[in-house]
Amino acid sequence: MSAAAIGEPVAPDVDGLWFQLVVDDPAAGAPYGQYHRQDDLVWAEFYAGGTLRSGRLVGYLQPDGSIRAVYCLLTAAGDLVSGECLSVPEFDARGNIRIADHFRRSDGTTGISYIQQIPDPREA
Repeated sequence: MSAAAIGEPVAPDVDGLWFQLVVDDPAAGAPYGQYHRQDDLVWAEFYAGGTLRSGRLVGYLQPDGSIRAVYCLLTAAGDLVSGECLSVPEFDARGNIRIADHFRRSDGTTGISYIQQIPDPREA
């Protein structure tokens, strides 16, 4: 019997989905990006928005559905930011995916940021 058949939660699949950083002031713009998954390999590209110019993430899907990854970002100001994260995807009340990114940057900074699923921006 599968885990889903006995009522345990099913981890959301992020493959092909678009996400945007949750920010206090949406009018200021927020980075967005697309996630991909092939077996346990997960990667994402992030695009301009807010203070981000570009970014990449690569990691692997863990058995519990979380994603262990490393990332590198280029800010609009020209700063390079790198680090690692544990991303925990879950469904929100509307059935969309929200990811809590527990990050540790190379400079020692730690925190949690949130991204939420958005419609494909290319179809807008």
